[in-house]
Amino acid sequence: MSQNNIAEQEWFQLCPAGLLALDSGGHIRGINSAMEEMTGVSAEQLLDQAPDGLSSSIRRLLGDQGLVHLQGPDRERWLQRETRELGGPGDEKTILHFYLDVTEAQQLRQENERLLRHIDELSITDELTGLANRQTLTRMLESQVARSRRYQNPLSMALAEVIPGDGRTHSLPRLPDELIVMVSGYLRDRLRWADVLGRWDQTRFMLLLPETPGEAARTLIDNIGHGVSDIATAEGTADPAFRLRFGLVEWSKGLDARKLIRQAEQALDAAGTSAAAGC
Repeated sequence: MSQNNIAEQEWFQLCPAGLLALDSGGHIRGINSAMEEMTGVSAEQLLDQAPDGLSSSIRRLLGDQGLVHLQGPDRERWLQRETRELGGPGDEKTILHFYLDVTEAQQLRQENERLLRHIDELSITDELTGLANRQTLTRMLESQVARSRRYQNPLSMALAEVIPGDGRTHSLPRLPDELIVMVSGYLRDRLRWADVLGRWDQTRFMLLLPETPGEAARTLIDNIGHGVSDIATAEGTADPAFRLRFGLVEWSKGLDARKLIRQAEQALDAAGTSAAAGC
């Protein structure tokens, strides 16, 4: 069956999916009315065109991606593509591209992702540990910094990072949930009633220590670090299953919450694996 015969057949034009027929050299030999409507490009503009002569949006339609995003001045479309090769042995090959308009489904997916992000922003606790989450910790730290700035009260903050027992921070793609829960319980039990503990990210916790100068905070962190070896030893071995390392900072005049976090991250990086508590 030749390319021209395919493009001239009634089913080709009546198919509700967008269709493009190409020869083996990549020249467009057929386009149906559904495809014209999807792209806003007429058959006269595309037929017999070589790939190099096509617009960038049409070249995207013929690229390697199965999901194609077309964006114009007044509309946006997402098209899902499937490709079939027609023609038996000895016949001239025809490449047939089918396009389904999945714009509505894609927009719904994007809206769902936006709503999920919004829900995460509204949530105040970490789902796994039940501790304060990153958004809540940020607000609480900002509040504590404002209080210290106003009344000159001492304030310390630490980031605690859970690392595998071998000391390599990237040796595991993701720490087990059971380990994160165990560490969160350990930290919670060793902080004072006025302290705040929360989960900062996948492997880090934040410890807010109000009314605590740097020296007293260091003593508290050292005690936490020394005690972690009691629960960190892997079953049946003398080696720790995990370690904790800390980045401790004390608030001083001129520091806002963002700068305090950055200093804690720098202190954590400077601590290195050799300084990890529980070694």
